[in-house]
Amino acid sequence: MPKSKDSKFRRKETPLRKRTPDGDVTVIDVNDVEFLKRYVGDQGKILPRRMTGLKSVQQRKVKQGVRRARAMGLMV
Repeated sequence: MPKSKDSKFRRKETPLRKRTPDGDVTVIDVNDVEFLKRYVGDQGKILPRRMTGLKSVQQRKVKQGVRRARAMGLMV
């Protein structure tokens, strides 16, 4: 039985579209706090891949960016 397009488990479109001229690496700006807040829940935890809709490489980049922003004191 084919899945309908209105399935609640359907992944979102990938919101990260910035790419470097070299290739596949996505660019995450640590100073862009508004962008990083999209991937942090209301309790301050980083949201999992199933909720963000990111690929695994992109999720690791976001995780690294959030952690660096927290270390710099930009995010709480």
